[in-house]
Amino acid sequence: MTRKPSLINRILGRHKRRPTNTPAHQPDQNNLAFAGVGDVVTFPGQAPDHDDPYLIIERVQRYSGTGGEWTEIVTANSQRRVWIEYTKTPDGLFVTTAHDRQPLSLEAIGLTEGELITLDEEHSLNNGVIIEGKRYSYRNSFEAFTQPDHQQGFYLWDFIADDGTQTLAVTKAEGIPFEAYFNDVIDPDDVNLYRS
Repeated sequence: MTRKPSLINRILGRHKRRPTNTPAHQPDQNNLAFAGVGDVVTFPGQAPDHDDPYLIIERVQRYSGTGGEWTEIVTANSQRRVWIEYTKTPDGLFVTTAHDRQPLSLEAIGLTEGELITLDEEHSLNNGVIIEGKRYSYRNSFEAFTQPDHQQGFYLWDFIADDGTQTLAVTKAEGIPFEAYFNDVIDPDDVNLYRS
């Protein structure tokens, strides 16, 4: 039986893959794991320039791949849209947010496709990239899919700033250019969920 090539092999013409686990980063549990559409989320101090701290959950989407599982929660109010992502770790939740998130190109962040391929092939936690003077350490790269439908697949390169304040995700889906996203790391204790 011939094995079907993975998505990244089809996209970038490569032929090997090594899974690894993403390390845990935050020790505190909270109730984001129970969030659903229509619930309300706040996280004080994250947007002092906005009057309305209440964000209504519009969508909850799970993703998984050989490198781990995480959940993306899309929230909004009349002033802004905020993406919240969390990963369950043995010690609790690792939570990040991004306001009015727009994808950036590889050129905009100063990376090349060749550099990402090298990071993926070396698959070393000692590697990283420097963007605007800030170093982002490589955490993992792997093929991921939406869950539970497994419909949308993409390849992900995952980084965290050495100072622990931001994450960087670079994604590549078939037929779509590379997209880069920066998220701010927040304390899960700052997130409040109000069930609808």
